[in-house]
Amino acid sequence: MGKLRVQEFGELHVPAWVVDHPSFLKWLRSGAVPEDVRIGYINNQVWTETMPERAFPHNQIKMRLSSVLGPLADENRSGVFFCDGMTFTSEAGGFTSVPDGIFVCRKTIDDGLVQLTGGRRSHHDTELTGIPDLVIEVVSDSSEYKDTEWLMANYWNAEVSEYWLIDGREEPLRFTIYRRGEKGFVAVRRSEGWNRSAVLERSFRFVAGPEEMGFPTYRFEVR
Repeated sequence: MGKLRVQEFGELHVPAWVVDHPSFLKWLRSGAVPEDVRIGYINNQVWTETMPERAFPHNQIKMRLSSVLGPLADENRSGVFFCDGMTFTSEAGGFTSVPDGIFVCRKTIDDGLVQLTGGRRSHHDTELTGIPDLVIEVVSDSSEYKDTEWLMANYWNAEVSEYWLIDGREEPLRFTIYRRGEKGFVAVRRSEGWNRSAVLERSFRFVAGPEEMGFPTYRFEVR
């Protein structure tokens, strides 16, 4: 597949023998890929994210999500929330991604439906495999088609129960919770601005706050 340009790491050589998802996983887990590279395999392509993320439409949104979903996971040990940067692999679905958030419920963990691995990439807990309950993507200019088309289809094929898609690039911020339907994800109908998560049994919404440094800000609320 040649070489990929990866910010901070220069040229990252993809071996010629990486021709499908199993061979990609062999390479990913071999220790040859730098740990800090966000790299995946989606729609039969090696994918890397090389663009810096925007401060308020992306970085701050992820921070708001973590500040709510992290404590929610800790509540009564209801599950585990993995924030931005955790590699996720669905071997059954034939893809690997690096979502902006993953929530795994306690029952899913206890039933052994997810595992942590990482091969020889220095540690054995750098990659989540199996079927998580909820996956989150925050849209950026470079990821729009990937998040709204490719990954939505792949997460459904991987039997993920819920997909959250957030786009803060323009006002008003768009936040949609998709539940698993028979042939694809179906948007959950909002009620007075609230989105209901069947997985977490809570409702969530983003509320506009004051401008900060010339950019809109948002609070993330749960009830």
